Amino acid sequence: MDYIVDAQATAAYADSYNQPCGCIYCQNYQKTFADAYPEVVQLLREFGVPIHRPLEVMDLFWNPARDNRRYISYYSVKGELFTDKLCLYEKDAAVTLYQPNTDAPIYKNTGMEMPYFILEISDIQLPWALPEAPED
Repeated sequence: MDYIVDAQATAAYADSYNQPCGCIYCQNYQKTFADAYPEVVQLLREFGVPIHRPLEVMDLFWNPARDNRRYISYYSVKGELFTDKLCLYEKDAAVTLYQPNTDAPIYKNTGMEMPYFILEISDIQLPWALPEAPED
């Protein structure tokens, strides 16, 4: 076993670090992510991760075809990860687990008390679904 998860404690975690953001980019992520990535959402549920409470959602601008916005998001998970940088899923997006002391350039600001680890979702591409257009 590469990790141990306390799904109940993960689901209950809420503090200033994972308060939902009101910017249009985060709103678009919240509105479109679950429909676009149902397999990833199922994996998050198994970990107890509330998808509406990420630590961080980073909008990485348009994809080259300019038909989807690219994102990366981070969540904290209560539990122990025994090896750093464990890739769990790599199909249409990538889900990777990181120890909190990793040297990888990830977002890891959280108020969650140890033990915990960081779950990163990368390679996300989402359609723009809001009436307000992005600034770029």
